[in-house]
Formats: sequence, C-alpha cells, structure tokens
Amino acid sequence: MAKKGSTKVVIVREHPMHVPVSKKNPAGITIRDRHPRRIKGTYLDREEIESVFKGYDRKGIIYPASKKLNHKNSDKYDDLIAVWTDYFNKKFEANPPLDPNIVKALIASESGFREDPPENKIAFGIAQITPETFKALQDPKGEVKDFIFNDIRKKDLKDPNINIPMAIRWLHRKKR
Repeated sequence: MAKKGSTKVVIVREHPMHVPVSKKNPAGITIRDRHPRRIKGTYLDREEIESVFKGYDRKGIIYPASKKLNHKNSDKYDDLIAVWTDYFNKKFEANPPLDPNIVKALIASESGFREDPPENKIAFGIAQITPETFKALQDPKGEVKDFIFNDIRKKDLKDPNINIPMAIRWLHRKKR
C-alpha cells in the first residue's frame, strides 16, 4: 500500500494558458486544465476484476469453512470470497488479515446467499451494498480514494463477481 499523502494518478495532458507576467507567475504561463488518469493497480473495473480473479494464484490462500451454514448455495461463493479476501489482505498489508469466514457470515446474514434478494430495495446484491457505500467505493476523492472501483454501474451489483470484491474492499476500509 502506498504511503499516506502519495498520489496514484498520472497527468496525461495539461492545457497551458498564457497569462500576464507577474511576481507569482514570472513565466506568464499557467495550467488551466489537467486530465488525470489513475494508475493501474489503484482501481478495479469490470474487466480487471475478471482478469484478477481468473489469473489469481490460489496456492496457500485461506478458504472459508464449507458445509457450516444452513443456507442454500452457502458454499457456492467460497472461491470468490477466498480470492478477494486474500487479494485485499495483500493489497492493504492487513494485520491481522480479514478472515474469509467473516465475509461468508456477513453474506449469509445480509442475503442468505441470494444474488439479488427481493425484500430489500435499499441495498443491492449478495452482500447488500447500499447506494452510499457504492458511491464511496467509486469516488476518487472520497474515503477509499487509495483504491477505488471504476466504471461499475448499480445494476452490476447483482453480479456476485462484482459485489463480493466491492464488499470486501469496503470491509477493509471499515476495519481500518
């Protein structure tokens, strides 16, 4: 994880503007607009989420306990939970690391492992992400600005492949 205060953006284009020469601006040029781009590895978009999951080295990662919860599909998402818990534990050098059993228990209590539980119209998906949390996870100036999710739409939250990593990222924020 980067040190606090460091930025993880690259300016890809600047627009200089000529201004009167002054003591404050002896060159007579100022930058009026910049176009920043986030550096790969400080965000996840849909394509990157899929790529990370497919290519993740699963040797030695900790999986949540199986056959312990009395819910339909309770073990169906163990691979997703294990990979993303390990990914963010490493990304944020979590000490102590987040336990995948905590993530699994949260999902059990939030949705009963249903991908789009019908009774809650306020939160979305298997981990029941609220609109406020969804917004925070995508805000490059917000409380999780060191690692955000990019170009994810609200309707994407119905997909456990998107919802679970976002929920685990949020749990790391709350843990801090």
